[in-house]
Formats: sequence, structure tokens, C-alpha cells
Amino acid sequence: MKKLIFKRVFTGTEWLEDQAISIENGKVSALETEKGGEDTGFLCAGFIDLQVYGGGGKLFSNQQTTEAIQATFDEHVQTGTTHFQITLNCSPKESMWRAIEASKNYQGFGLIGLHLEGPFFNPIRRGAHQEAFVQKPNPDFLNELIDQTASLPTYLTIAPEMFAEQELMQLMESPIMLSIGHSEASFEEAKSAINAGITRITHLFNAMSQWQSRALGIVGASFMSDAWTSIIVDGQHCDFDSVRLAKKLKGPKLFLITDAVTHDESGPYFFSKKGDRFTNDQGTLSGSALTMEKAVQNCVNEVGIPLDEALRMATVYPAQVVNRYHEIGSIGLGKKACFVHLSDDLKVQQVWYDGQAML
Repeated sequence: MKKLIFKRVFTGTEWLEDQAISIENGKVSALETEKGGEDTGFLCAGFIDLQVYGGGGKLFSNQQTTEAIQATFDEHVQTGTTHFQITLNCSPKESMWRAIEASKNYQGFGLIGLHLEGPFFNPIRRGAHQEAFVQKPNPDFLNELIDQTASLPTYLTIAPEMFAEQELMQLMESPIMLSIGHSEASFEEAKSAINAGITRITHLFNAMSQWQSRALGIVGASFMSDAWTSIIVDGQHCDFDSVRLAKKLKGPKLFLITDAVTHDESGPYFFSKKGDRFTNDQGTLSGSALTMEKAVQNCVNEVGIPLDEALRMATVYPAQVVNRYHEIGSIGLGKKACFVHLSDDLKVQQVWYDGQAML
């Protein structure tokens, strides 16, 4: 048995003082009052990133391998991410199948599923995704996708207006988690998809129909619904004032992602880093250089979100989005012992995965 003692602990629901956390078999076995622990900063649950494309120079869209998944964990655990969905850019079918196989075969830490961002996009909202890889759905392709992803937690970003009603029902009746994104859906189309059961929206404000005076678009549909909505708080993808407004309107249904990419020239996707942003050859904003650590810092320091709520946006809410809150996303009895020690200025000091120190 291992024990960690901290002066301050944020469980995800409350702040506790002078806490001893006992760990057995990688899980929390007890929470008890005990003085004499670490008195600088605080402990919270490990961060969860539901959209990250790679790390360590291995972009999963170019290298659909277990090594690329491991490199992503190795890089992002250093800034507090203990769990993640490896994400594939809009890609050919063969790359999708390799991504699924690699995700199923991965034996390392942290992976909670695969995020397929595409290929069923509206081409005019593809962003930095390659138009040649955008595909139209059809029943055979969808059945094959459902079969291929069997037993693998899979999160799929789609443009619902590109689907016939029966095709959309094929996916909705499958275990695949659907999210609206890279879409030009009207407000009415987006609301219809949400009401039908697609209760997730990918990277608010980016690659979607916008909120206008007489056409509210997907942005407006998000604001007028309880759909879980991700947002990239890097100051590049949307202004911090936009994040502030979104938080007021979405409340606990807004959660953080990084959308982070990495420098990798080995395949069809190549993004250049200039300062704190990545762009493609056309200068289009392409993923991010964000970390979950920085996203939380930005929420608190730039947006003015209270610390406990910013932490929930990186832990509790993403765990709930993918139906994993029973095991990750907060600190409690029986949950995985995955923690982050943050300093008072919100810098990562140490990370534990199943009770094992990672830094």
C-alpha cells in the first residue's frame, strides 16, 4: 500500500485539508485526515484530453502505430494529462482501420479511446483537414466502421447534414459516441441532431456554422441546448472573451480539449509551428500547441473562471462526456489513483498514474 499526504486536495466536488490518500492496486482505498503532508500547491485528479493528435514528433494521422500513442502519452503526461483519446485527422479508410487496430493493440498507459475526427465532414468546413480525405457516408461504409470499432471506445465527429436519416440512425444505434463538428448545419439541423441524441459538439466556434442575427448555426444550437461542448482555450482558436461568454451560457456542459498536434513530416499531414500556433501550408490554423496545464491556467488567469470550475473542465466533465466518471475524473474511493500535483501558480509538479509517479 502507498500513501500520499497533502495539505490541500481538490476531489472534483470539494476542497479537503490534511488528507492522506491510500492507494492499493492502483486505486484509492482510503481518504483520511492526516497532518504533515505536502503543503505547497494542491492535488487534483489527472487531466483528461478527449482530442489530442500526437506527441514527441509522432502525429497519429501520419503514423497509426502503438508507438505514436505511447509518444503522445509520454509528452502530455508531463503537463498533467493522465488519460486521452488519441485522435485521427480526416483520413483514408485504410488509415482509419490501422488507427483502430493500433488503439486496440496499445498496452501502455492513458488511452481511453479513439477519436475519429472525420471523414464525414462538410467540405466547406474541413479547416486544415485534407479535402481529398473527406468522404460521404453510405450504409456499407458505416456498417464496416461499426464492425471495425467493436470493443473499442470510439468518438466520431461528423457533419450531420451530410447524412441521410437512416445513415444517421445506423450510427446512433451503435456504441460509437457521436459529436457534431466540421459542419455547416443550420441551427434547425443542429437542434434536430441534438434532440435525436447527438449530445456532443466538437471545438466550439471552430469549423462550424456561426451564431448570426437571423441564423444561429451550431454555435447557437450549443448555447440553447445541454449538449456537451468542447473548447480550445489557447487564445488562438477563439478569443478569451468568447470563452468567457461561452462559459456563462454553457456552464458545466463546456469542457477543455487541447486539439494538440506535433511536428511530423512522415505523412500527408504536416503542420508548421510558428510561435504558439500550428498552421498548414495554406496558413490555416491546424490543431494547437496547447497543453491541458496551459488550458487550465488560461481559464483561470485569462478568462476568470474560478479554479475549481476550471479543474472540473479538465477532469470531471470530460470523464462524464465519455461515460468514464465511475473510474476517472475525480478523487474518490475505488477510483483510479491518477493525480496531478499543481503549484499555487498552477504549474505541474508531479503526476501519478495508478499510484505510480511519472515525473
